[in-house]
Amino acid sequence: MNSETTLPPPAELLAGVWLHRLPTLLHVESAEPLNCLSSAVWGGGMLQARHILNLGVPSDYHCGNHLADLQQAARRRGIADSFVGLLTAARIDDAQVVAERDDFAAVAAIVTLGISHPTAAGVSAAAQSTGPGTINTIVLVDGRLSPAAHVNALMTATEAKSLVMAECSVHTPEGHLASGTGSDALVVACTGRGSCFEYGGPVSRIGALIGRAVRAATLNAVFVWHARRQAGASSSPVRSLFLIDR
Repeated sequence: MNSETTLPPPAELLAGVWLHRLPTLLHVESAEPLNCLSSAVWGGGMLQARHILNLGVPSDYHCGNHLADLQQAARRRGIADSFVGLLTAARIDDAQVVAERDDFAAVAAIVTLGISHPTAAGVSAAAQSTGPGTINTIVLVDGRLSPAAHVNALMTATEAKSLVMAECSVHTPEGHLASGTGSDALVVACTGRGSCFEYGGPVSRIGALIGRAVRAATLNAVFVWHARRQAGASSSPVRSLFLIDR
């Protein structure tokens, strides 16, 4: 039997935007190009792309071949045009997905998380490598973001992630409250249709949706990560565990 037939069907997170879950890959596919702003290792910065990949790698992965590995993953998915590519040693099948919407827009956040090597921005010393442990966040916005709002949205998503680190009392080895890990990556991609947003800060209309979605997905991901550590490795994915108080 072809293993592709055993995969779950893609989930439509926004109209015309789907999430494919594969054993070692998350693939966001859009019918139309998305306006992407990201810190991704492949396609970082500003890019129009129909595909966003989050590739799972082993915990002892060496980054020397990461671009070739992302290219190979794209070819296997039949992607010949531009894409945004992320890498993670976190469990792909434990990715947490949360959607938020109001009468003007819709947002979805996808988070894969490992916090074995937490860091505190502005406090932790520079290091060539922090070991495996990455928080990758993909934010999808069904709307139009001004350039400033797009940057605002990145900031809001980062603030929401760091707030979760504090709420969950994640500390660095030195005892400082962690703000994330040393290799976190973030993508904010918008469809460019519907309502236009000039601001993306945490109390703006679109920023509030982004903050809630990222916070909920990251909280769930931290819960799953701790559960894995306590129970040991398991082949069963856990995708949504609780609803947070809003």
